[in-house]
Amino acid sequence: MCRDAAAAMGHDVNTAPAPLVSIGMPAYNSAGTIRSALDALLAQTFRDFELIISDNASTDTTWDIIQEYARRDPRVIGIRQERNVGANGNYSAVFLASRGRYFKWASSNDWCAPSFVERCLAHLEACEETVLVAPRTRLFDGTLDNCTDYDGDLAFEHANPVDRFIDVGTRLALNNVMNGLVRSEALRQTRLIEHYPNADVVLLGHLALLGRIGLVEEPLFYRRMDRATATRMMSPQDVHRHHYPVRTARALFPSWRYVLGWARAALSVQLAPRDRTRALHWVLRRAYWSKADMGSDLADMLRYPAGR
Repeated sequence: MCRDAAAAMGHDVNTAPAPLVSIGMPAYNSAGTIRSALDALLAQTFRDFELIISDNASTDTTWDIIQEYARRDPRVIGIRQERNVGANGNYSAVFLASRGRYFKWASSNDWCAPSFVERCLAHLEACEETVLVAPRTRLFDGTLDNCTDYDGDLAFEHANPVDRFIDVGTRLALNNVMNGLVRSEALRQTRLIEHYPNADVVLLGHLALLGRIGLVEEPLFYRRMDRATATRMMSPQDVHRHHYPVRTARALFPSWRYVLGWARAALSVQLAPRDRTRALHWVLRRAYWSKADMGSDLADMLRYPAGR
């Protein structure tokens, strides 16, 4: 049910027994796609989950649809942001509202096969050293029939955590694995998805330091790829609005924040001195590779006061 509606009826959803799995769906102007995404999640073969949907101050009928589903299924919990907090802020919001031992992010544009949660959960519960597991991906445009297998999904299962950390930073292309199932305990040790582009990749790197990242060898995740939903297909202006809907100082220095995010991850996990040195050396190389973007950030900072 919706948080406000629950309070009005005298119910506290936080006093109910915590489910094993929490699914968090950030949504913004998703009226055209959210029904199929929700139907797929509510049809999962694994049933002990809560589905938290955070509407990021949509201007279409997204919130009406969320309320409709919350009335129909007690596992659905709706949250409405009073203002647009940016895509990354909304992703973090659904995790912060969750209660499950395991957590899954679910896009309001994508589709999950019925056994998605069941198969990922079985992998996690069988492998204590694994913190995150995801299935293989199919990319689609329009309808699920118009899909192609994606061959870039990866597992990060090296024994050494810094090997996994560097592998994420150098080999990951589409971050489909972020749609997998993760141990909530591990996520609580991170800074979640901070407010800069590609912060989701930094989060995955942090998780890789905490444990292995596994891959279910079945295409159970269908990711929508079009200009309206996939950031890598958007214009630079649209990507900027996606992350920073309101012009604030938080939008400054995105490349610097990105590099700092990698450094924070490397410093926040207990590592052997040699491994920490190797991780920080890689971060310094990352800063060098990003020097042009970091220089552009300085120029943008000088222009910022004039544009306020």
